Order: sequence, then structure tokens, then C-alpha cells
Amino acid sequence: MARTKSADNWEQYSLKQMEALAAADLAAQAPALGLTADEQGRVKVTFLARDYLVSREGLTADIVAVDGGPVTANHKSVLAHYLMSRGRGQLTGEYLPIGRLTGIAATGGSPSDNLIRPLTEKFGDKYEAFEEAARKIGGVSQGRAPSGGRAWLFQALPFLPVQVVFFEADEEFEAEVKVLFDSSAPVFVAYEVLELMEMVLVAELLLAAGLLGCGHQH
Repeated sequence: MARTKSADNWEQYSLKQMEALAAADLAAQAPALGLTADEQGRVKVTFLARDYLVSREGLTADIVAVDGGPVTANHKSVLAHYLMSRGRGQLTGEYLPIGRLTGIAATGGSPSDNLIRPLTEKFGDKYEAFEEAARKIGGVSQGRAPSGGRAWLFQALPFLPVQVVFFEADEEFEAEVKVLFDSSAPVFVAYEVLELMEMVLVAELLLAAGLLGCGHQH
């Protein structure tokens, strides 16, 4: 799972995904995943408000950002998994944490909590900063969630939307930020890809807020 891999391991994992992606029929697969291919067989993907082009180059595939900026191994892995997905179905509109989707954490906290903790640590008392960062990467405010927090929807990928719920501190509870996925997500990608999605989302939000000193700029 994502929490056990080092940066080097994820880089190697990404390279293997690029090799596997080269064997996929991208143009044929794209429509079922809400994507389109151009006349050269390249697939354009909008991932958290940033456009990417996915193409095959001999025995490997390549994923480049349309803006010319760098693309991390985690971004490439998420996009490769999504493009190779055989999942079919419709979004349910019901958003759940990873633990509820997989049954891995039936009780207590989910192991993925460590991945999203930086959101609470960096934005917990700075909702306005979170709001500004969220809008920069395509987040749309949904107002109050049934749970009482402020809900934001990120159309990360056509069939992999992500909801973030921001709970501001009050007299009883400390601030907390939760990341939720449409309940159909496991149909399209594996558990560790959802962890990767969390890692990418956290990095994108921190970067948009000027709290991460590396990576691309939007």
C-alpha cells in the first residue's frame, strides 16, 4: 500500500505502469472512461484541473502535462491505472472514506488517515486558505455536508470524483479534514490507487496554497 513504499519504490512502480500502459489500446479504452483520443491516438485527461496527454512511445507510454511542467510518479501511476481500468458503472453520489469502501478498517481509524493528516495540520485553522487552494485545483463548494462540515467536490477524473469535508474547530472538537470517494470507486481502481489519489490531492492542495516547495505550478 502507499504508506509502505519509499519514493524510489513509487518511481519504479510508476515505470512499470508506463510499460503496462503501452500495451493497452488507449483509443479504444478512453470512451468508456469518459475520455477521448485525438487523431494520433493520444488521450487527453484533465486531472485536478490540469491537462495531460497520454501516448504510447514504443515499448513504454508517456504522460506529459500540457502546460509543460513536471509530472510526478504518483500522478502518472493514478492516470495509468485509470486508463487501464476495466471498470464499468455509474457514480452513486454517495461519498465514503477509504475504510468504508474496502472494509479494511471496519472499526477505528483508517490506515489512510496518515496520508491526509497534513490537510488538517496545515489548513485546520485556515479555512480561507483551504478554500482558495481548493478553487485553484478545480474544487467546487457544495455548502454544508449532512455531517455538518463544509463539503468540496473535486472532479479528479471522470469516474473518480473526490469529496473533501472540512470541519472547523468549535468548543467541543478540533478542526478535521476528511477525504471521501464515490462508493463506486473500487469498481474502477484498486485500494492503493485511492491512497495514491489522496497523496496527489494533498500535494496539490498544499502546492496551491504555497505550502509545498516543489512540483509544478498551476
